[in-house]
Amino acid sequence: MNIYYGTYDKAFDVTDACKLLLKEKNTITIPSGDGERAKIFGDPNPGFLKRIIVKHDGKTSEYNETITVSITMPENVTENDVENRLKQIHSTLKMNHGNFYNELPEQKMAVRYLTGNEKVLELGANVGRNSLIIGSIVNQEQFVTLECDELTVKQLTENRDINNMKFHIEHAALSSRKLIQKGWDTIPSEVLQEGYQWVNTITLDALRNKYNIDFDTLVLDCEGAFYYILTDMPTILNNIKLIIMENDYHDITHKNYIDTILKQNGFYVEYSEPGGWGPCTERFFEVWKR
Repeated sequence: MNIYYGTYDKAFDVTDACKLLLKEKNTITIPSGDGERAKIFGDPNPGFLKRIIVKHDGKTSEYNETITVSITMPENVTENDVENRLKQIHSTLKMNHGNFYNELPEQKMAVRYLTGNEKVLELGANVGRNSLIIGSIVNQEQFVTLECDELTVKQLTENRDINNMKFHIEHAALSSRKLIQKGWDTIPSEVLQEGYQWVNTITLDALRNKYNIDFDTLVLDCEGAFYYILTDMPTILNNIKLIIMENDYHDITHKNYIDTILKQNGFYVEYSEPGGWGPCTERFFEVWKR
């Protein structure tokens, strides 16, 4: 990975300066503001607005002067490090329902990007494969997970309790609309359609009032529902700094809308991995930061 500061035709390689001056643990944080950056790195092209340019694995990412840039250094968190840490966490846990072999990409992203200080809202816990990993890393009192299927909530609760964990489980979907569900698919509807059943729901305001947690991290595996959540409750992004997501959308326009809103709110893609199904297989798993 190389980090540059400047314009297209003239830029300094500031990789070493970032590691020496701006790195804490395995994360480099570069401040916003052209003036602040120039104080740290010098000015490679006076009189012109400059940007941070990150080149890694053949990909180039650019960040203008309005964005605070956060970079997790991959050489300090290698894939082997992640896998070894995940295996260690697995060795301390039990599951009466399900197993840890499913949802491994989501678990690895949690291990790679959670530091332990996050206040996490997870949407779509299922039986808790990733919830147990998250609960092993962060303060469980600052972690709430939502699951709307009644049987699955019982299994999730049992998996939590046999591990003596205390994270909060909310038997509901996050929504300001009425929802119906069939299989894995949950959609908004004012009427109960054939083959569907009603879903318990809770609004964002009610959730915040109930738990009094100012969430800064979202973990999303909610079968495409984040599109409706973001449309109806855009304030869900307030205070959020990290989003770990599965792009489980049937409609690519939903994903495109989400990307647009996230970028407008200062988020950028930190990590992307192919997999899954549907129109987002090339980037099914993503981590966004701001």
